[in-house]
Amino acid sequence: MSMDMERDQLVRLNRILGMVIECNQALVRAKDEKELIENIQGILKKESFSSEITCEPKSELTTYKTHLVFPLVINKESFGCFQVYTDKQLSDIEYTVMKDLSDDIAYGISALRNRKALEISESRYKSLFENAPVALLEEDFSSVKEYIDKLKLLGLDINSLKEYLDNHTDEIMDCLNRIKILDVNRACLELYKAKNRDELLGSLDVIIGEESKEIGKKFIIALYKGETQIEGENINYTLDGTPLIVHTKSFVLPGYEDSLKRVIVSVIDITEQRNLEINLRESRKEIKNALEGMIKAFSRTIEIKDPYTAGHQLRVSKLSTRIAKRMNLKEEDIETVEDASLLHDIGKITVPAEILNKPARLTDVEFEIVKLHPQAGYEILSEIKYFSHIAEIILQHHERLDGSGYPKGLKDGEIVLPARIIGVADVVEAMLSHRPYRPRYNLEEVINELKKGKGILYEPEVVNICVEILKEGFSF
Repeated sequence: MSMDMERDQLVRLNRILGMVIECNQALVRAKDEKELIENIQGILKKESFSSEITCEPKSELTTYKTHLVFPLVINKESFGCFQVYTDKQLSDIEYTVMKDLSDDIAYGISALRNRKALEISESRYKSLFENAPVALLEEDFSSVKEYIDKLKLLGLDINSLKEYLDNHTDEIMDCLNRIKILDVNRACLELYKAKNRDELLGSLDVIIGEESKEIGKKFIIALYKGETQIEGENINYTLDGTPLIVHTKSFVLPGYEDSLKRVIVSVIDITEQRNLEINLRESRKEIKNALEGMIKAFSRTIEIKDPYTAGHQLRVSKLSTRIAKRMNLKEEDIETVEDASLLHDIGKITVPAEILNKPARLTDVEFEIVKLHPQAGYEILSEIKYFSHIAEIILQHHERLDGSGYPKGLKDGEIVLPARIIGVADVVEAMLSHRPYRPRYNLEEVINELKKGKGILYEPEVVNICVEILKEGFSF
């Protein structure tokens, strides 16, 4: 079973568990038929189920219709008292529990109509608990409640509570180690490599390691604030000492919010997933190092023909990356801007050296040759797998919003954002740098040029941020 499927099942099981328990309590406490229907409807709404219950006072039980709607309405299962719409087919366990709950509600209505005493056991809940495909523990957190009461007597608010727990980590572990395991299901025995319940019950001090201090602090603070559902990632240990990276979710059963004597804890082993992520990060790091090496090699190749171009690319990359970060782009998008800007003039390798190094202004013919470099850069990089994602950016970095750019004369919505960023940084670096045929421009002249072209040649947001960065004293 995939990790996503396990999490999906866990979410649904948690919701059904809470619903079944609360509905059973409503059945026990209801004084009449109207109160029962209203209470059950309220439970369904509170559990984020869309519900509809309609009836006539003297109608038969079959007229009661309750619609439980999961996130996506696709499949439908029909039971005696209600219908269930789910995004997936119900599992055998879920189907049985929902059918039994429907029977319980029908029986409750019948008993109330006949003024009979109503007794509902927790058998439905136990069935779901025992057969759930994910590890479940039922625990007594009353020791945590006692600890929280102690903290409240100290008059600590949330901010001072965090500081207190940071300075009393031993108390956190002492509190967690006194939690009692009341029951576990089969999946839990398998997860922690226990032969039977007796072996696992009372072994919470083995399961919880010193690494649990942080999540323990988070858990205590959440309960202090009155929350009844807490989840997080943690390190657990099997009974033979094998470490596990687990995702846990704890929720207090209804009716036990004050005492915390019954809390369900679900546990999913995500060790393999985290290890894969670590390996993937290492692989990405190796690839990135290789790419950086290739980028440097390309830059050195250009430098042989044109010393100005190589340094220009590094400086444009510095400003482009700063702009991308200030725009709060995603990390991968920032890296794309950085890589593309480091290679945006790679196509100049095809331009004759005498044109690139000419100490005077270029003739119209010479400039037309230079204007071919974005296309040349695109053709070079599109053939290299690891650079293909930036080839289009290289092609577009001299395009302008009004269509006056080159090589394709693209307009506003046709130019990708990284190319718009690099286009502005490219102009700024060129104006602030000395060239054999002209002196460098001053900062005020550069800012005026950007403002003059804002919305016409250059992306307005990029211009605003670039001007802001320049005024802050940015230096190449």
